[in-house]
Amino acid sequence: MNSVIQQLCRSLQVPATAKRYRDAGVGIAFILLNQLLVVPIQIMLDLHSINLPASILVMLLLWLLLIIANYIHKGTGQFYSKHLRGPTDFLGRHMSFGFVASFIMLNRDHISDALDILRVAGAFVITTLLGYVGSYMLASGTFKLEQRCRGRRMKAGDLESNSKSWPSPSEAWPAPSTARSPNRISQLPPISVALVENRSLTSITPAKRGMVSQWVDYLVRTAPIWISIFLIIVIGIPVYFATRYETPFEALFLVLFWILSVQFQRWLKGSSGLLQFPRLRFTLIIFANPVVVTWGLGTAYVWIKTSYTGQTIDIVISEFRRHNSLAEGMLAIVNGENFTSHIGAGDLAGPILDAGIICMGFKMFEYRKELWESFVTVLTTCVLLAIANVFLNVIIAHALGLEKKDATAFAARCVTIAIGVPTMQNLDGSITLMSALVIFGGIFFQMAGDWLFSLLRINDRDRQQKSDDGSGSDMEKPTPDRNVSTGPDAAIIAAGVTVGINAAAMGTAHLMERDSRAMAYSALSMTVFGAIVVVLTAVPSVSDVMVSLASR
Repeated sequence: MNSVIQQLCRSLQVPATAKRYRDAGVGIAFILLNQLLVVPIQIMLDLHSINLPASILVMLLLWLLLIIANYIHKGTGQFYSKHLRGPTDFLGRHMSFGFVASFIMLNRDHISDALDILRVAGAFVITTLLGYVGSYMLASGTFKLEQRCRGRRMKAGDLESNSKSWPSPSEAWPAPSTARSPNRISQLPPISVALVENRSLTSITPAKRGMVSQWVDYLVRTAPIWISIFLIIVIGIPVYFATRYETPFEALFLVLFWILSVQFQRWLKGSSGLLQFPRLRFTLIIFANPVVVTWGLGTAYVWIKTSYTGQTIDIVISEFRRHNSLAEGMLAIVNGENFTSHIGAGDLAGPILDAGIICMGFKMFEYRKELWESFVTVLTTCVLLAIANVFLNVIIAHALGLEKKDATAFAARCVTIAIGVPTMQNLDGSITLMSALVIFGGIFFQMAGDWLFSLLRINDRDRQQKSDDGSGSDMEKPTPDRNVSTGPDAAIIAAGVTVGINAAAMGTAHLMERDSRAMAYSALSMTVFGAIVVVLTAVPSVSDVMVSLASR
């Protein structure tokens, strides 16, 4: 037993493992702490009937504060790189979990008319295709024009490589050192150590407790699964039987579903057996998207619960998520309502999504120089496409035979749900259909994004990609290709703007997961585009025109 504990402590002290769990701990703490800002601000906005998500405002506020702090003290960037980048990347990789609750809500909020489903699908395909092609071409052309107006070319050497998430080539593939570092030698197998130190092979001591070491390493790699199961046993189940309050149990089970989904996709990426079937492997990885798998498991759970309790699916889903935001539930609790009647498992997904959106502000600070050099491109593209989208999408949807409420929902087809809700309230559109369009638009890019980037030969990653468990089983080494873009050129910027406009927060979250340099452009575009859509639809004359187009 002592040997197991010693091996466990030794495994946890490995720098990569310790950093991974430290970043996870800080990230989880940030999920809780960010609500100290988001909830009060959201309550104030709701009380004053201001239809804006507080998480977007907090993101912009922190972004500006970091820029001002860096202007005053240049060490701010180094502080971010040392202490905040790791937790930010952790939240970015798992931000998509916050969308699962909205996806599960579609079990209740659905379209009953089969013909309308075909019309919606047709309008979705047409508007999505036009949106992606138009965004990419407009952003690419605008950036090239901006470069020409600035009178210089943007080079890869202009990057602030000391504050980015990806290292320079020399750091990614360092030259081997001729010095015999004790730390490196200690990490070699015994036979290699003997050869390096010119010792006799007879001096090698046989390895002991090999199985124990492998078991402990496996336990450390899969610790999130066992921690979730432990919390379900010691918190979720006892709380349910003691109070009949299901939220802790369901929330922890959703977390377990998410962890299993992430681990399953990671296993597919690192499976040596599937390497013999590259097309099958690629297809399985796409359809093993953690959001889709977690949604499937969560949907199975709510339908099993429906069958077991004898309740309708409407009641089960309503208990799963009781409010549009956590702030609404907290306001009801402050006014004296029962806590258990206003906080469901789906409501707890909001803080995760808020934390992920706020972390986009940190990422925009990290890429502040690139954003400044392409700000005109981002702003111009977002303004033009916001104006075109709110009118053209509605016209296309109405032309395909959709009713006014459903056709109007296409005005907010590609913004975040938090921004789409006030837009639909301004236009009296279908919030249900808008939510479905936003979710499926994000899922489309999450599943097909890697393929699209590969098809367009956009190399938005300059470093080796390692699995989150640090094992490197799904490591992908970039192949040098002179025909593939490596700097913040028009292709990368256009890709980021296109994702931000068409896939919003879910697309940006996927770019954060793949450590993409296009992520900052996507985050900024998502924010600017969404804000313009809300402002446009809030103008009475514009909203009247849109309603008229949808009801002719």
